[in-house]
Amino acid sequence: MFFEGGPPLAEVQRQMRDVLALIQPKTAEDVRVVAAGLKNQPELYQGVFLEWAKPFGRLKARKQWDIARADPDALTDLLEMRLEAEKRRNLHRPRTAAELHSQSPQQYRVKGVFPAEGLAVVYGASGSAKSFLCVAAAAAIAEGDKFFGHGTRRAIVLYIALEGEAGYRGRTLAWQLHNGRPYPAEVGFWTEPFSLIEPQDVATIAALCPPGVVIIIDTLNRAAPGADENNSKDMGAIIAGAKTLQRETAGLVILVAHSGKDATRGLRGHSSLFAALDAAIYVERNGASRAWRVEKAKDGEDGAVHGFHLKGVTIGTDEDGDELTSAVVISEELPPPHLAKPLPQSCRLALETFHEAANTKGIVGPNGEFVGVPLQAWRIAFYRKSPAENDDAKRKAFNRARTELVERGMIAADNDNYRLAGENAAAGNLLIAACLQRDTGRDGTFA
Repeated sequence: MFFEGGPPLAEVQRQMRDVLALIQPKTAEDVRVVAAGLKNQPELYQGVFLEWAKPFGRLKARKQWDIARADPDALTDLLEMRLEAEKRRNLHRPRTAAELHSQSPQQYRVKGVFPAEGLAVVYGASGSAKSFLCVAAAAAIAEGDKFFGHGTRRAIVLYIALEGEAGYRGRTLAWQLHNGRPYPAEVGFWTEPFSLIEPQDVATIAALCPPGVVIIIDTLNRAAPGADENNSKDMGAIIAGAKTLQRETAGLVILVAHSGKDATRGLRGHSSLFAALDAAIYVERNGASRAWRVEKAKDGEDGAVHGFHLKGVTIGTDEDGDELTSAVVISEELPPPHLAKPLPQSCRLALETFHEAANTKGIVGPNGEFVGVPLQAWRIAFYRKSPAENDDAKRKAFNRARTELVERGMIAADNDNYRLAGENAAAGNLLIAACLQRDTGRDGTFA
C-alpha cells in the first residue's frame, strides 16, 4: 500500500522498468531472484516482470515466478552485484585519449606531495622529528593551510598515536602556544591499541571515519605487533590491512616508519612496501637542522627538499616546578647550493653500472612503474667493470660511491632496491621501466 500523495501506479511501474533495464534476464537464477524481489507486490509488478523476462522465455519466466518466495532484499542485492560488475568492466577497459582528457586531474591532499586517496609513508631515523612533522602536517590539512609552501585541501584527520599519549599532548599544546590558537578540532587522536593485521581493528577505525579522511598511523612498527617487517608474508598482511583501511574510507593512509640501520638503504622492511606506496617522504637530521625530501609522489616532483628545525616551547611545569617543554616545526631556507663538486671516477662508474643493471635486472611494479634495481645486481655490474685489484678494494669503492650518490640526492634507496632521484628522476625512471617492459615482451599493445 502506498501513502496518499504518492506517485501514480503507472509511474511506479515505469520506475521499476528503468531499474530492471540494468539487469539482463540471462539465467534462471537471475530471473528467480528478480521474481523474489518483486513478488511482495504481485498485483503491481507481475506484468512488469513478465515483460522484462520475455527474452528468457515467457513460460519459463512464469514458472520461476510461481516457485519464487517473496524477498524484498533480493532485487537490491542483485542490482548491487550487477552495478559493481559493470563498474569493474568500465575500469578495466582501454580508454581513448578523449576519455582521458575528460577525466578530472589527479586530486591532491598536499599538492606535489600527498594524493587525496592512496597509501603513503613518512620515514626516517629515530630523532629525525617524523612525528613533529606529521603533527604539523595534520594541522595544515585540517585547516587547509599551506604546508612548507605546498597547497592543501582540507580534510578530517585521524591521528593514530601509538608512541605514547603524553608526547602528542605536549606537541599539540606546543603548537597551540606557538600559533596562538587551538589545535584544529578536525584532527582526532586515537590512543588505544590498534593493529593493521587485525581485520576487526581495521573495521573499527574505518567505521569511525568519514569519506576522504586522512589517517596517520604513528608508527608502522607499533601498528603491526608481532609481525616481521622484513618478511614478505608479514609485510603483505600489513599492506593488505592498510589498503583495506584506505579503500573503506576512500581517503589517504600515511604510515610513519623507520629507516634501516644503514640509512642509505632507505625504508626499513620488505621492499614490497615501497612498491605499494603512492607517496613517500624521507626525514633526515644533520645536527639541529633537519630536512624532508619527496622520494615518491604521484604527479609530484621526486627529490624536492624542504629544510626545518625544531623550536622549543615551554608548555608548563611539573610537580617539582621544573619546566615541561615540547617543540614545534619551523620551516627554514636551505643554504644555497654550492657548485656541485665533480663526480669522482668511482661515482661515474657506479652511475654507469647502475643504468646497466637497472635496464636488465630492474624490478617493475604491478602498475608498470620502476621499483628499483636490487643492490646485488648493481654490485655485480660494478665489480665487473671496476679497475680495482681485488674484491675487497672493489667492495670499498662501490660502497663509497653508492653512499655518495645517495647523499648527493642522485639515487634513492628503498631497502636493497635503488632508483634515480633528484631533478628529472621521474622521466629517467619511466624510461627504465619502458626498457624493461619492452625487453620482457610487454609492449603496451592490447591483446
